[in-house]
Amino acid sequence: MAMNLMEVYKAYELSVEGTCGGMAMCASCQCYVTSETPLPEMGTDEDMMLVEAFHIEDNSRLGYQIPITPELERLEVTLAPE
Repeated sequence: MAMNLMEVYKAYELSVEGTCGGMAMCASCQCYVTSETPLPEMGTDEDMMLVEAFHIEDNSRLGYQIPITPELERLEVTLAPE
């Protein structure tokens, strides 16, 4: 389906804004990865945005940077507070 995690949040009407639509400008799609599922490496834009965000944890990621693929079948995340 070529979706990313932020788009899945929105499709299921979860309480995630995704205000910038994946442009690395708001961090409103932040989540905490709670599983050991291997993810794509964090890019510079994502890293810089997370430095500016609130409620950051060591396992923080931005949902728009996580493409949905079959390898993520067991991915578990918790949504960050707004």
